[in-house]
Amino acid sequence: MAEGKETIDVGALFPELALIGDPALRDAVVEIWQELWAMSEYDRLLDVPVSVKIEYPQLRHAQGVAAAAVAVADAWERVHDIRLDRDVLIAGALLIDVSKLVETRRGPDGRATYTELGRSLPHATYAAHAALNRGVRLDVVHCILSHSPNGGKAPHTVEAQLLDWLDQADISAFGFDIWTRKVMHYQP
Repeated sequence: MAEGKETIDVGALFPELALIGDPALRDAVVEIWQELWAMSEYDRLLDVPVSVKIEYPQLRHAQGVAAAAVAVADAWERVHDIRLDRDVLIAGALLIDVSKLVETRRGPDGRATYTELGRSLPHATYAAHAALNRGVRLDVVHCILSHSPNGGKAPHTVEAQLLDWLDQADISAFGFDIWTRKVMHYQP
């Protein structure tokens, strides 16, 4: 880690981490955050932007998605009497955008720009790679890759669909309109 770079306490940043029941998965989430943070060119976590077009702190976005995922899971379980896989949902929420730590950096003008990795790979590909290297379950990796249209795969589990929607909804919460409306008919 670069001299002067703040260390991160993943559990303090994301209280939802403690809700992951599988200790190996919980540890893998922390290790992935630590690994990508060590690779990051940023000195402060709050300096990492949501994207090169959205200067809002990625940390706040990740916290919003994780908190919303747990809240929606609570509501759906209470109202619809379904059980979501909390380990998949929470680990996915904490990992869908972790590769943003290494996908961007500050350019000479102080604005966010893509790193070579960010220019070369679709968003979230490196996070999926790091997760697979740590033995993270494929259903969590599916959440990582399918949350972004750049991932090339539509979400096919309830947990992945929820994270896809919450990722976009959270960006709307801090003032960016990124939704496109498609008319869908749910009834024949």
